[in-house]
Amino acid sequence: MRWKLAALLLWVGTVAACAPGTDRSTARVSLDADHDDFGTPLPTDPSHAARVVSLNPAFTEIAYAIGAGARLVGRTSWDNRPAAALAVTDVGAGIRPNVEAVLATKPTLVLLYATAENRAAADALERAGVRTLALRTVTIADFRRATRTLGVALGAEREATALVDSIDGTLAAVQKAVDGVDRPRVVWTSWESPVMVVGNESYEAELLALAGAENVFADRPEPVATVTIEEIAQRDPALVLAGPERIERMRTSASWRAVAAVRDGRLVVLDTAVIGRPGVSIGMAAVSIARALHPDRADRLP
Repeated sequence: MRWKLAALLLWVGTVAACAPGTDRSTARVSLDADHDDFGTPLPTDPSHAARVVSLNPAFTEIAYAIGAGARLVGRTSWDNRPAAALAVTDVGAGIRPNVEAVLATKPTLVLLYATAENRAAADALERAGVRTLALRTVTIADFRRATRTLGVALGAEREATALVDSIDGTLAAVQKAVDGVDRPRVVWTSWESPVMVVGNESYEAELLALAGAENVFADRPEPVATVTIEEIAQRDPALVLAGPERIERMRTSASWRAVAAVRDGRLVVLDTAVIGRPGVSIGMAAVSIARALHPDRADRLP
């Protein structure tokens, strides 16, 4: 279970998930534009969005960003943005949720993360007559798709398109700002025991590329790769990236001194509050990473 918890923390606050145990590798059941990632027909009737429970923090943020936050009657314990979401009923976990707590809010639509661990809850909600929408969000393309799909489901299609276009504009501006830079070889650590790093096929990996970095573990196909400190030392990254608390522990760790970048103090503190979710802050996450890696290009960044 540790590796699953680590995947969650990388994604939710590390985080696009809602509770320990999120499986980020879940394959889509359906690529049909008319179905969600569990193969369930997409809700398109406006009445389905009258009372919405969001069991994913990223979806909650999107709902507010597209002007549909007032429809929410339930959210997870992880939902802390925007501040208005804190006034919405907390129904607990978003992974393996308490179905009874969700049903107590009398929802007409429940938004779930498409992991195998949520399949039983989705089925139970459907049997209770509640529409569900399950989406997987690991890459930036997943975020775009989820935002547009939520826009249709929540009756805010135009606003969802505008949000995606705005974020894409920021990402393009970041990419342009770092064009031609020397790309430092980096490792982005996400957990310590076992040691886990950003691999490939994830929004974090895409952010590194957009922000002008070379990920030393880009050859690992999984979004979150389990490695050893010795492997990191062998790949000899120029910079080590992590959240503030993890960076401080690295500074005083005898084991991490095997990595030259740690030993020499070549550490980059990431703002996990901005970078933690594949949601509405993706554009600013790219800006934050680019600014940390290439301060000489700060005046060119949006």
